[in-house]
Amino acid sequence: MKKIVMIISLALLLALGAFFLWGGAKKENLVSVHIIGDSTMADYVENTTRTRGWGEMLQSFFSPQVEVLNYARGGRSSHSFYKEGRWQKVTEQLQEGDYVFIQFAHNDEKEGGKDGADFRGTAPWTTYKHYLETYVDESRAHGATPVFITPIIRRYFTKDGSISPKGCHDLSVAPDDSTLNYVRVMKHVARHKKVQLVDMTALTKDYAETLGKDSTTKCIYVPTDGTHTQATGAAEYARLAVQGLKAQGILSEYIREDIPLLVNPSSLSFHTIFEAENAMLCFDLVGLNLQPQEGCLTIKAPKGMLIADDPHAAPQASLSYDYRDGRLWNKCFYLHYQPTKAGQVKTHVR
Repeated sequence: MKKIVMIISLALLLALGAFFLWGGAKKENLVSVHIIGDSTMADYVENTTRTRGWGEMLQSFFSPQVEVLNYARGGRSSHSFYKEGRWQKVTEQLQEGDYVFIQFAHNDEKEGGKDGADFRGTAPWTTYKHYLETYVDESRAHGATPVFITPIIRRYFTKDGSISPKGCHDLSVAPDDSTLNYVRVMKHVARHKKVQLVDMTALTKDYAETLGKDSTTKCIYVPTDGTHTQATGAAEYARLAVQGLKAQGILSEYIREDIPLLVNPSSLSFHTIFEAENAMLCFDLVGLNLQPQEGCLTIKAPKGMLIADDPHAAPQASLSYDYRDGRLWNKCFYLHYQPTKAGQVKTHVR
């Protein structure tokens, strides 16, 4: 069967000695979405790790009228995020009509359901509950709408192929005991505070169990890590999140859940480049629903630049990949640029 070839030309605006953006300048009248949480949501420096947070991918699933501001940081619990002054920085930016997406639990579990000396571990029904309520109350005090996002699962499969209770953030021993069930606490606060909630724990549990242990390990999570996602996993989980939002009528008019191809990050910067210096930037390309479902994807670097799929590989003018089922899994690319003269170099979207 003859393969259909899809060609992607990288859209770049380069400014030597300044910066360039993928996606254009900031627009007025944005709806701002502030997201707070831990490393499973956080932004990462693409050149240094294959780990990606699902919050890092969230902007791609909204129209340009929505601006996602990611305050999530690794190692933070509901308690430490507040104590370190990170929440104060968020509230300083909150305006009437903004949204605050709240996801905590991974680090709240650090002390096995007890309060920790470093503010990471939290007792579910006291400290954890208190800070969830605090985020809700203070968001509303600033005119913003809080939304709870329950934590994504840990990749803890049982022998029967299901995700274990601990993988779903329930540290309780007995099946009918909710004493150490962090998701249950968040749902309890949501009911009593009348906060809309997206059950990402259930959504990611169903997704991982359907995909299976081997594929989930290889394609969704960092293979040596049962908590953090790779680029495709982060993108898929971000899509699950917006599907959950849309189902509840939250920002529905701005959601684009069926994007075929995701580029991360949405903005890049070479900063200052000297003549003859070989500069390199890294970005992810994730195929989520490519059409046709089977074919060949060719990625062409802009004129005067080269591209590679490994930081140590010889860069080329273009690269091609066969894909199936509309998917391109966890592809990380390295864009090389060696200017030969001073000035600005610009390309445009094709």
